Amino acid sequence: MKFSIESTASYNSIHPAYHYTEQFANNGETYRDGTKWYGVFLAFISGTFFTISSALVKAIRNVDPMILLVIRALMQILAMAVVACRSSSNLFGPSGQRILIHFQGLVGGMTLSLLYYSFRELPLGDATTIIFSSPVIVIALSFLFLKEPCGVLRILVVCTLLTGVVLVARPPFLFQMHRAESYNLMGYLCAILATLFTALNIVVMRKCSEIHYSILVLNLSCWSFVSAVFFYFTVSGHGIGHELHKFRLPHDWFTWGQILLVALTGLTGQVLVTKALKIESAGKVSVTRSLDIILAYLIQVYLFGEKPTSTSLTGAILIISSVVCMGFEKEIYAVCDFIP
Repeated sequence: MKFSIESTASYNSIHPAYHYTEQFANNGETYRDGTKWYGVFLAFISGTFFTISSALVKAIRNVDPMILLVIRALMQILAMAVVACRSSSNLFGPSGQRILIHFQGLVGGMTLSLLYYSFRELPLGDATTIIFSSPVIVIALSFLFLKEPCGVLRILVVCTLLTGVVLVARPPFLFQMHRAESYNLMGYLCAILATLFTALNIVVMRKCSEIHYSILVLNLSCWSFVSAVFFYFTVSGHGIGHELHKFRLPHDWFTWGQILLVALTGLTGQVLVTKALKIESAGKVSVTRSLDIILAYLIQVYLFGEKPTSTSLTGAILIISSVVCMGFEKEIYAVCDFIP
């Protein structure tokens, strides 16, 4: 079985996707490439920065998450405008692909807004687990829109993933919950929508592979600003407190330092995952990044004092297993080639 891998990374969340074609043949040499550990290391560090950025969004309770996103978007616009001016003569991108660039920016901006809201409202481990399942969601989108093959292994992986997401989200109509136990429907809905938008963004990014990254990030930052303002006046007040609709900025240097770290860790994570994808395959990068679910649960327990439920841990294990299976899909098929 031979594979042709084409890796792409989305600029809002750090989840890779891959496109492959397969031919059945016992060609073992194809699968003997060694692991490039430097690329794996960069992937792990990028996921760590993503988790730290998410934890900071949750920790800064005195600032609305949409205001955090607005500040981050403005910082990225300034930084990427400088890079784009040096690397390209046109900040709007090629004339024939501007609609696609704006669509990718819109999807990416909505994704970031959903991510920031879910990180503030949900336990960090639960939100991270659901969001890191997006590489597997790409399977369904690729099958529906890109006509990529979807074999037995991928069907099993999708079913396992959906089971894991249900166990983590624990919808009340499936799990009988005590009346005193609150359920943040809006938070889990935003996390699931963020996962779907992330997967959609990955598929759209395949069409933008020849465009300089600074143009894409600049456009994404502009749309992130717009979507954050929209969410601030429409969604952000649910479950957080109506008083947060009053626009207010922090007055202490400590909070501003945390906000700066949110922007820096998010941007650093994106740069590192881009470099990792140039060194190592998208599958192994995706598997390595999914291991940061464990770090998210550790932060949730020891920093925020929120103990995960047994169903959340079981769901996290199922989701990690799904991502691992997709990361080593070609190795699994290689083994199957030698089974009589």
